[in-house]
Amino acid sequence: MLIVLGVSLLAIGLITLSVLPAIVLGAMTGLEAHEKYIYPIVRVSTDMGTGSGSIIYSTLNTNNKYSTYILTNYHVISDAVSISEEWDSDLAKKVQREKRAIVYVELFKYRDISTPIGTLRVEADIVIYNKDGDMALLKLRTEEEAPYVTTLYGPSKEPQVMDESVAVGCSLGFPPVPSVGVITRLNFQIDSLPFHMSCSQIIYGNSGGAIFLAKTGELIGIPSMVPIVGWGTPISHMGLFIPISRVYSWLSEQHYDFLYDKSKSEAECLDNRKEDIKDRKNGQ
Repeated sequence: MLIVLGVSLLAIGLITLSVLPAIVLGAMTGLEAHEKYIYPIVRVSTDMGTGSGSIIYSTLNTNNKYSTYILTNYHVISDAVSISEEWDSDLAKKVQREKRAIVYVELFKYRDISTPIGTLRVEADIVIYNKDGDMALLKLRTEEEAPYVTTLYGPSKEPQVMDESVAVGCSLGFPPVPSVGVITRLNFQIDSLPFHMSCSQIIYGNSGGAIFLAKTGELIGIPSMVPIVGWGTPISHMGLFIPISRVYSWLSEQHYDFLYDKSKSEAECLDNRKEDIKDRKNGQ
């Protein structure tokens, strides 16, 4: 059985988990490690729970203001999306309407490199999501630049088994917690979708965070779920994560490919998105 890794605010219990020893020779240390692995990770919360996210883009737009986007899991923000059936008097029939609530993103502040001393809590909009693929993209409502952004893994590259990895997320709602390991399996199929596996320890709250390639600090996936055994004991060193290649395909389909393709602009891609949506509506 597999479980997702969001944290319910209704009840959080602590259980003791054994930790596998891991030796990661290629992992960064010191300030460089914090800037690559930890500082770009945020806490994402709704009225019902909390998870993690990664800042993947913070760039000046055509209005000379910063656009900042957060990558996370759909299940982290799912309770902020609702579908209701309402009567449309003009059409004289019931229609379905979607409502998206505001979610909150917390950017952490640190002292002496490692010590978290507080957060900047910012409202964010859910701009796109994929329920079946368990992916969501948020846009911060602030127009200020995010000081740290993840380095994305190249679209044409694929990690390999035994590549050293670092998982980072807000485990149990705490400030970002890193853990080290290696990639242990590629393209594990769940509901016909590929997931990779890493033995970097992940636990409830890591959902939506990041799996990094240790030696380069590049984002290679989103922690999404772990197997459970017995009465619900999570096997935290068998973390399944969404490959970044699947994220790229989804962003491209949604015309958000400017987030990883620096040759494209936000305005250009979003204009194409509007035209695509218009064409699809006209084709109904």
